[in-house]
Amino acid sequence: MENKVTAVYGSPESGKTVTAVKIAKALADQKQNVMVVSCDDQVPLIPLLLPDIQDAPSLGSVLAADQLSQIDILRHCVPYGNNPYISLLGYGRGENIMSYPEYGFQRASELIGALCRFEDNYVLVDCSSSLDNYLTAAALKQAGVTLRVLNADPKSLLYFQSAAPLLRRSPEYRYDRQVCILNNVLPSQDTEPARELAGEIPYILPAVPELKEQYDSARLLDTVFGRTARQYTMEIKKLVKEVLTGEPEHGIVRRRKEADTVS
Repeated sequence: MENKVTAVYGSPESGKTVTAVKIAKALADQKQNVMVVSCDDQVPLIPLLLPDIQDAPSLGSVLAADQLSQIDILRHCVPYGNNPYISLLGYGRGENIMSYPEYGFQRASELIGALCRFEDNYVLVDCSSSLDNYLTAAALKQAGVTLRVLNADPKSLLYFQSAAPLLRRSPEYRYDRQVCILNNVLPSQDTEPARELAGEIPYILPAVPELKEQYDSARLLDTVFGRTARQYTMEIKKLVKEVLTGEPEHGIVRRRKEADTVS
């Protein structure tokens, strides 16, 4: 199994969480175990996706523990609804980063490193848009794959114009190897500015209004229907096949391997 830990990051409101969950669902449909880890330390993930859950185990407790172990991580994961293959790790209702003792980049790196050592799980790290977030910085440096989610709108493009120099400054972020996803694209939308900024964009996700309805009503595991929804689902499945589960002689995986050989 290649590329088990994937960082999903992007501009504010670019659809990072929805994209991460839909990728997790596509993996779960293949009977793969998936853990979705939220880096957001201001808006807790668990009550967003599971509003009926009370007193859920928290990522904050894992980060505050004296010693960080894989067993402790698993004990703090929350099953995602009725799906037996997806679990969530994030802050709970009423919590944020101030609810627990302060931690630094080293502890964040320890957590991501522990996630990288899981042999039987795919891990999707739902990053924050803030590069000051320790978990986000650690995930972008340590993940096997980074998915860069952007929209074809001025806000998203301005975000990446600001973030790119910071990420390019350190080779640990492997900015030029990140996989671009253009998300929420309307039929009449001009995508050329996004292509000029990001370069190759192998995955285009069309705008699907029902996805916002699913997110707002905590039903992201539901199937979406309609022509654009089918296009969206097919593109997610294509991404999973080519980038995560591995088609080693085709598409973007092959190009990444060739780039690694050259470097």
